[in-house]
Amino acid sequence: ERQTATAKPDARELVIPVRDPNPKLPVVALLKPGVAKAVSGEDFAVQARVAAPSGVKWIRLRYRHLNQTEDYKTADMTLNPVNPRTGLYSASIPGSFITQQWDLMYYVELVDGHGNGRIYPDLEVETPYIVVGVQR
Repeated sequence: ERQTATAKPDARELVIPVRDPNPKLPVVALLKPGVAKAVSGEDFAVQARVAAPSGVKWIRLRYRHLNQTEDYKTADMTLNPVNPRTGLYSASIPGSFITQQWDLMYYVELVDGHGNGRIYPDLEVETPYIVVGVQR
């Protein structure tokens, strides 16, 4: 069918860029929070140290309650403005979102300067999210 297919008159040719077969992917280390549990009404900080040879296009914190009926919320992570060379990014789960009814879960997603996307924790290595208990 492909051989007999004809393009629409307004179709444009699309060139797909060649991707590096062995890209130097970013490495992300999620830092353990300073507190063992989240507290209802208090922001919960998440930090990640990033080493990305091609730079970071964007990095986001994705979080939700430990409730599979919910969609994830998103917070853009920001690079440490005092010393950007540390590669330390941070974002917070708002205290207004944290309730005693549900524990929290989160992960970080990142796209580097070459368009390579990754999530951390890495699904190929471990459970692809972190669960944080809420103090009750």
